[in-house]
Amino acid sequence: MFIDQFVMANLIERPARTLTCVFGVAIGVVLIVVTVGLAHGILYETGQRAKNVGAEIMFQPRGTFGPSLMSAPLSLPVAYCRLLRQIDGVQAVTPVGRYVRSGTGGIGFEVIDGIVTESTDQYETYAEISGIRIIQGHDISADDEILIDAQKAKNRQLKPGDGYEIFGRRFRIAGIYEPASGSRTKMRLSVMQQLLGALGKCSSILVKCVTPDIQEAVAREIDRRFPGNQIILTRDIPRFYSEGVPALAVFVRVVIGLATTISALVILIAMYAAVMERTREIGILKSLGASKGLIVRWIEKEALLISALGVLFGYGVAYLTKWGLTTYTSLIIRFDVRWFLTAALVGLLGGAIGALYPAAHAANLDPIEALAYE
Repeated sequence: MFIDQFVMANLIERPARTLTCVFGVAIGVVLIVVTVGLAHGILYETGQRAKNVGAEIMFQPRGTFGPSLMSAPLSLPVAYCRLLRQIDGVQAVTPVGRYVRSGTGGIGFEVIDGIVTESTDQYETYAEISGIRIIQGHDISADDEILIDAQKAKNRQLKPGDGYEIFGRRFRIAGIYEPASGSRTKMRLSVMQQLLGALGKCSSILVKCVTPDIQEAVAREIDRRFPGNQIILTRDIPRFYSEGVPALAVFVRVVIGLATTISALVILIAMYAAVMERTREIGILKSLGASKGLIVRWIEKEALLISALGVLFGYGVAYLTKWGLTTYTSLIIRFDVRWFLTAALVGLLGGAIGALYPAAHAANLDPIEALAYE
């Protein structure tokens, strides 16, 4: 009880140092919760849009999904559409091109879909399968026109008739569509083929089944007829995005390591300064019979209490950051209880580790020298 009262008195007596430590630990917590939540949120949202294409199956060359998205944007012959339509249980198919470039917003990357806007005896239009509808402007009617979804139009403050640069060429926004499906920007597949020098090719083919109940059977039949390709059930795409990016695991480990280091260093510096400030107090305690263990417990208790306050404050800042980013930007943040617990553990562990040296230094002070310290 004495130690608890002593710790509280020390924290209250030096509010500036206490708040500095709390902020330092909070930075580590926010770093983990927000950055990991942002990474998972972006991947999840991208996966949801990829899932929301109206088809049950995505057929494409093996190795062109996930981390290798940048490679071979158009390598699948559109002629596969005719063959896929002949399979029992297939209702409709449509070819889709994919072009990836650096994000026009300055970070990340932007994916542009090449879609067909007129059906033939081989395939249907993208709109017929996905169910997208034009809410402003009109559908693509010329080779220099594109479509964007409502979210992109809102974020970038774009409207029908505005210009948009792709492949170093000026395109015009013909219309804005809903709901979000695939990439947020769409152009004619034939134009993408010409610009990329891949006539008759696409990136993938969307396959819509007669009923969703038979999608697994249809997928097995497609795999039997066309082995060596990649058959993906669109319902699984969000999971692939969340789990299928190896770099994400490395990124998370780096963030956790950085957050632990920040917390430990802040606590170490602050607690060491506190020990120096209280050298005479420590001398008095030791002269009254306080053991080394008691001194260590005092320092560690103070560090853990500061860390706990920092964790709670970090949670509040994280939620405030999420509200700001999701309200004023297009970024998506998905919080997970697991990462809140991880952030708390990192904050407390960093505080405990950071206080070890100051605690050991305080415990080993000579009481006579400490009492004579000015």
